[in-house]
Amino acid sequence: MFERFFVLFAMVGVGYYANRKNIITSAINTGIGSLVMKLTCPALLFVTIVSNEIDSKRLKVFFMLAAAQYAASLIGGKVMRAYSRARGWQDKYFAMLEVTTATTNNGFIGLPIAMMFFGQAGAFYMSPGFLGIHLYVWTYAVRVLQGEKGKNASLKETLEKLLNPNCVMVFAGLIFSLTGLIHFVPNCILESMSTLGGMSTPLSLIYIGALAGNEGISKLIQHRDSLDISLIRSIAFPAAALALLWVLPVDPLIKTICLVSMACPCAAIMPMVVEQYGDGGKEKSSEITLLTTFFSMGIMPLCLWLAEICF
Repeated sequence: MFERFFVLFAMVGVGYYANRKNIITSAINTGIGSLVMKLTCPALLFVTIVSNEIDSKRLKVFFMLAAAQYAASLIGGKVMRAYSRARGWQDKYFAMLEVTTATTNNGFIGLPIAMMFFGQAGAFYMSPGFLGIHLYVWTYAVRVLQGEKGKNASLKETLEKLLNPNCVMVFAGLIFSLTGLIHFVPNCILESMSTLGGMSTPLSLIYIGALAGNEGISKLIQHRDSLDISLIRSIAFPAAALALLWVLPVDPLIKTICLVSMACPCAAIMPMVVEQYGDGGKEKSSEITLLTTFFSMGIMPLCLWLAEICF
């Protein structure tokens, strides 16, 4: 297990080194992030879903997992908002703190880990969590960040935000699989999409590493307020998930994937979402995202080890 994590962390290290040496600049890394979010990750989601046989039972589980991820984000965000208030954060940061800490990076990190350790089946069960996070971000998080303006957002505006490549490809994969349309797609197209999707793992991890390199780990840990909330969030989310999953009568693979999802760091897109829709706090959102990414390097192997013992 730890040999596989070494490969993942090595890719993060490559990104960190490349950024510190100015091989990957901030502009280049932004392009890498867009490439992953708009092309490679959607391709991976589509191929993963159509590669699994989906019956009514699996479809039900899929949407239950998406709903569970959405609910976990809602509850987790509220808890972290209350914690930040108790710790004396300024009121202007509450919305940013709630939605940043509520998300999990099950796209850039969760999907690659699920694929590496559990193959297509693991990636399939991680996909609904990825969908749940996108639903949370574009239906709830954006409204919270916009305050009064967000409350007046129309259904049309919300739906337009949801029509991003990842959500579209998740539903496209389900439709193609359930209707049998996938049998009419030429193999060359599927192989091309599979190759494109396979690039998600190294590119996403290099992107994460470059983000950390842009700030510098030694500088990050000097921000005591961000360090505190990042550490609490990184421990509390998987700990709560482990306690709940322990008693639920669910398939061990699904339990493990859910635990891995909750152990993932904050979603890498949140600083950009905060910048676009919020009223300040992008820097703090970036700090928390990077710190939780740093902490996840130790927490995620521990969670997989605990999953082997507990599930």
